[in-house]
Amino acid sequence: MPKVKSESAAERRSEGSGWQGGQLFGSENTETTFTGGGFKDKEKAQETLRLLDGRDINYQYQVINSMYNRAKVILKRTKDAEKVKNLKEAVDTFSDWLDDYKTHSRSKENFGYLPLDTLHAFRSLAKEQGVLNGKGPTFLDVYEEAEGDLKKLRVKKVEGAETTWDIHRNKNLKPLVEKLNKDNLPLYTSKGQPSKEHLGLIVWGYSPEPAKVKKLAAACKKSDSGSGSGSGSGSGGSGEDSS
Repeated sequence: MPKVKSESAAERRSEGSGWQGGQLFGSENTETTFTGGGFKDKEKAQETLRLLDGRDINYQYQVINSMYNRAKVILKRTKDAEKVKNLKEAVDTFSDWLDDYKTHSRSKENFGYLPLDTLHAFRSLAKEQGVLNGKGPTFLDVYEEAEGDLKKLRVKKVEGAETTWDIHRNKNLKPLVEKLNKDNLPLYTSKGQPSKEHLGLIVWGYSPEPAKVKKLAAACKKSDSGSGSGSGSGSGGSGEDSS
């Protein structure tokens, strides 16, 4: 049974790697930029970790690593003894998190995103299997609204809650992936289609085997197009995956 894979190089490149004006810069725009974090002292660093907790682990790493390196640069330029003390404590706080991330290979906890088109391709099958039958907006609904842009999920809040959809997604995916691995459940049926348990992950935009699932999705859309039904196809969004 395949385990959760680490993030792809494409995901690492997409996030940017700098820090400017207290915000992570790169490919993100103002609306989807992480705010509220900082490194002026230990308390601010701890607050930053709390604000990031539950988000995609690779995104946490990129923000924290960026802050850690930026804080070290500022520390070298700082002369005031009190500020030096505060900055050192902030650097140590980030360093502890980064050490834990590397020691425990936490990059493997990342749930890479499937492209929006892939989710569209399996929507009908997921409904048939009773996987998409909940009340309220589904992840697919929100992913469509975000046009397949995972960064927008970091600011889009779940209706009636303070939780954003990226955190909500990870919270729901974690027990599903753990059960799949623990019980050694099959990813595919005897006909080669994603199993019900696998579909349960796909509707949250994740698969342990994204490359194979995307090929199946392409075949599914081609079949639908050939039959003229078009029920499993969709458009929009490039998404990101862990292949």
